[in-house]
Amino acid sequence: MTTGISPSYRFAYIVSFLLHPFVLIVPLFMIISIRFAPTVYEGVLCGIVIILGSAAAPFAFIRRGVSRGRWSDHDISRREQRLVPFLYTIGCMVCAFAFLLLLEAPLELLATFAGMVCAVASALLVTQLARWKISLHLIGVTGTVLTLALLLTPLAYWLAPLIVLVGWARWRVGAHTLSQALAGVALAATVTFLVYQAFGL
Repeated sequence: MTTGISPSYRFAYIVSFLLHPFVLIVPLFMIISIRFAPTVYEGVLCGIVIILGSAAAPFAFIRRGVSRGRWSDHDISRREQRLVPFLYTIGCMVCAFAFLLLLEAPLELLATFAGMVCAVASALLVTQLARWKISLHLIGVTGTVLTLALLLTPLAYWLAPLIVLVGWARWRVGAHTLSQALAGVALAATVTFLVYQAFGL
């Protein structure tokens, strides 16, 4: 007897995996780093610092916790388990931001990274104070699309359907409700615009 997994569920799972925030960080910050740094070398260096601090180190920490049974899965699907991974991630990101300051990273990169830190911190507050599981996937993909559109080219707005696709995928796999997905979009958009304004961009 085999358990049936529908094609739509399988597709939604693949979308969730490929457009995971930890995955999106890599191309986004490499593009922004290389585009605005004085040299390609400096851009790659800044990009590596960000990837290590905001993706590699947090993912390794979460993966270890999952393997030891501390957390349910790599998405930390259970809201009550999110505090420690969130705090660890924010701590790693703050350290990475300090390195970027030492490297005299370009303003556009600092603003983008600061926006991500603020978004994660805001998501933590929502999760802990409102006891509500806002969608990190939607925060990640919305922030990515807006960053590319605001800093590089308005043509990036054509990537907006990815936001809808990720929202559907997270709903389809049962990870979030529609309101949790929409809240992720709203938070990312608000933080992105406010942070760029604060940095004068």
